[in-house]
Amino acid sequence: MIFTIAAPVLFGLDRVVIIFFGARAVIDGILSVGMMVAFLAYKDQFSQRVGKLMDSLVKLGTLTVHGERIADIALAEPEQGDTGDTIGSAAAIISPKPGLSARGISFRYSESEPRIIADFDLDLAPGECVAIAGPSGAGKTTLLKILAGLLRPTAGSVLIDDVPLQSIGLEAYRAQIGCVLQDDRLFAGSIAENIAGFCSSPDHERIQQVARFAAIHEEILRMPMGYNTLVGDMGSSLSGGQMQRAVLARALYRAPRILLLDEATSHLDEDNERAINEAIRRLPISRVIVAHRRSTLDMADRIVPIWPTLVATKRTA
Repeated sequence: MIFTIAAPVLFGLDRVVIIFFGARAVIDGILSVGMMVAFLAYKDQFSQRVGKLMDSLVKLGTLTVHGERIADIALAEPEQGDTGDTIGSAAAIISPKPGLSARGISFRYSESEPRIIADFDLDLAPGECVAIAGPSGAGKTTLLKILAGLLRPTAGSVLIDDVPLQSIGLEAYRAQIGCVLQDDRLFAGSIAENIAGFCSSPDHERIQQVARFAAIHEEILRMPMGYNTLVGDMGSSLSGGQMQRAVLARALYRAPRILLLDEATSHLDEDNERAINEAIRRLPISRVIVAHRRSTLDMADRIVPIWPTLVATKRTA
């Protein structure tokens, strides 16, 4: 911003000064008018070149900012991949209705920061629906990402049917779960492609089935091209509520054995929220729900509170 403002001001003042002294030189007979005009022409070319050079230097300087952003991803430690045989054998460990447990889960983003979650325990029985409730900043979303295998806890472990997640393998585990997070997005393509996860051979009947479950089937049919309607970049052509329901349908298309929902109905009106909550209640799979709305919490079998570590420390004291 400083360069953008300063550059035209400096070059403008520079031209005023040169014209002032050049005019005096012409009046005094030191320069001719032709020499004055030629000098100004060369001076303008020189100023333009210098301005472009300075602009390029400023742009090069801003590359360090972009480099730091890319480095967060490029320099991140890659996950240990699983082989095909490992995935097959590990997936067989997960029962049709698995139980999910968290033992002594603690998490912090760096050693210099306080713990977001401290010694949290959770037991999810097969086919049970548990709601995680707590104030903003208590670590509910972070906990759900840990349960989904997206974050590695600082301490503690996640178990599926009493088998540690590390023994099952992340790829095999993620193939068995459906997850809807607050910042989930759709990709450029049709609604059907997004619901099917851009599968090479999608099941169109199942796409419509999960869309009905997510209470978006009728709205899709009213769109110009139905399920072939393009959602635009990052789902820009859909409303917040429509995008949220499409993401829920995408999670259900995978036929997950465990469903993790983080404010999955926060953008919906009461009627759609009630319909989806009732449908989720009837699902015969294990479910973990993070929500603030009382109507969503009430549809769970039980509610597990989670508190910020500072509050938890005061309560313990």
